[in-house]
Amino acid sequence: MEGQRGSEMKRFTKQNFEQDRRGWNLYRKKVSTKAIRIEGPFEVETTEGVLICGDGFLAIDSRGYPYPIDKAEFENIYEKINV
Repeated sequence: MEGQRGSEMKRFTKQNFEQDRRGWNLYRKKVSTKAIRIEGPFEVETTEGVLICGDGFLAIDSRGYPYPIDKAEFENIYEKINV
């Protein structure tokens, strides 16, 4: 690979990364995430280009940029907090 100087870049997929998770550390996000439910398909101009979401949430990252999160993924990762 170009720029790797004789070594190959490691590529991980769900199928090939180590299933034995010993040695892995647990991490939690430090900041709350602002999000709003958007029903049906929508697209978001993100720092990584335009992303399309079939049904989900529009969230704002810690730097103020919007990004879409699929409804099922959002509900699996986040819980609403009352402030």
